[in-house]
Amino acid sequence: MKKNLLSTVLIFILTLVTYNVNAQFLDDSTQTYFVCNATGSQRAVRAFSDGNGGTFSFWLDKRDGLVGSSIYGQHLDSLGNPQWASNGKFFTQAAGKEIWLMDAIQWQSGILLAWIQGGFGVGGDTLLCQYFDNAGTPQWSSATLVGNKQGGIIYVSTDNLDIFSNDNGATITFGLVPSGGNTYYSFNNIDNTGNLVYPLNSKSYSGGGYYYRTAPDHKNGFYVATATGGLGSHIFVGHFDEAGNSTISSPVDISTVAGGRGGDQWKVVCDNDTNAYVVWDSNSPGDVYIAKINPDGNLPWGGGGAKPICTVPGYKANPEVIISNDTISVIWNDPRLGAANYKVYMQKLDTAGNSLWTPDGILLSDLPSYNPYPKLVKVGTNVVATFTVGSKFRAQQIAPDSSILWQQNGIAVNISNLPFYDDYVLVPSLDGTVTAIWRENMENICASRIRPNGTLTNITNIQQGLLSVYPNPATDELNIILPATKNNEVQLSIFNSLGRLVKIISLNNSPDSNVKLNTSDLISGYYFIKLNGSDMNMTAHFCVVK
Repeated sequence: MKKNLLSTVLIFILTLVTYNVNAQFLDDSTQTYFVCNATGSQRAVRAFSDGNGGTFSFWLDKRDGLVGSSIYGQHLDSLGNPQWASNGKFFTQAAGKEIWLMDAIQWQSGILLAWIQGGFGVGGDTLLCQYFDNAGTPQWSSATLVGNKQGGIIYVSTDNLDIFSNDNGATITFGLVPSGGNTYYSFNNIDNTGNLVYPLNSKSYSGGGYYYRTAPDHKNGFYVATATGGLGSHIFVGHFDEAGNSTISSPVDISTVAGGRGGDQWKVVCDNDTNAYVVWDSNSPGDVYIAKINPDGNLPWGGGGAKPICTVPGYKANPEVIISNDTISVIWNDPRLGAANYKVYMQKLDTAGNSLWTPDGILLSDLPSYNPYPKLVKVGTNVVATFTVGSKFRAQQIAPDSSILWQQNGIAVNISNLPFYDDYVLVPSLDGTVTAIWRENMENICASRIRPNGTLTNITNIQQGLLSVYPNPATDELNIILPATKNNEVQLSIFNSLGRLVKIISLNNSPDSNVKLNTSDLISGYYFIKLNGSDMNMTAHFCVVK
């Protein structure tokens, strides 16, 4: 057993050395790293962390033309080296059909994919899902049928598809189109072996609209916010518990005081107490609003349930929202002061709906843009925002007190191959870096990695940010060589391969450059060290073998 693990570890270490030679991420925003530039179009990116500083990404792929559209994916390590085939690994193809929608999440110890397929130019007729291990190998003998065209159902909607995990498996949400009627919301659960929990197509919910957004409530249930297609349409919210039962007798209109929705970008997030927060841009007067709702349908803020985030004149658009540690961050397009194009503003709120920064938000970019399509991701205690302005794909880091940490209007991530609208994903890592993966205008898939100091990653600056550790693999003790530092107040954090913090070592005013880490209480496996100090941010990987 030990011999086999040692062999595996040696291969792992040798592979890391090889990757240092062939790293892919670039530090020049005028150049582009292509994850996939195969023939045909690639779109609809989904991505998430691999737990070791790398990323899994998936996309819809038309390289085979009318043979049928496919799903391809790529696993990049923390240096940007592809772990799968060049231009991506093939996952599935709808022979002679279109794959209209796809979603992917990290699930169990691998990957859960779901997709809607149907005839070219016709629409969806089947919703399937499959579980893959981290090497991309299917774990079920065949894909599970989750929803389909049958009886009075004439289509599986191609507008919506979401997946989120629960303690007993996963929930998959989608729309169904009945003959002679409007799309209605549906869902089903699968257990950990791929079996459906409810009969096929048995769950239905009209909810006051046929477009919807969902969010897990962190207690194995979920919220759904629906609206119809017209501007000014009201937004209605429902909630389902772990057993799939609706906990709100009638969908609650959260937008009565806000003039209904202005665009398609209403978003839902949940706190750890199973409350939901819905953010949207109103049709009139064009402000950004937020509403809070409980699982029983109560609106705790009263007064119609919604509060304005920004009321400066001008029609705002495309709000994005994240929540972490009971603070809510919202970013949006803003044409205030009569601007011909959009600027980018941001606000931070508490769970009572109170703004914590300057009223009506702080300015992140005053460069003109037709549509910046901003997004947010949490990195430690800070937030990284991205947006396309001034003909560049840019990023900015914001501190909890609203301080702007990088240069005015943000650093340039890419200026040659910009994201196609909002078809991009931000993936944070424990070392403070953020990987952006996007579909660009020529329908290829691109990637870049942003460091905590506001620079882009390549092999040189990665190596400068590595700690030296030995012996590697370790059994009972690991030596960590610290670099020279102007500030001796540093902290070592040790994470396991699942990203869980297992140890913290404070080195305040320690004169030693060699720190001995006791590994006797760590189980065999891969670990990640993060060194934080006021003038440094460094990392290392090591293995423990028993």
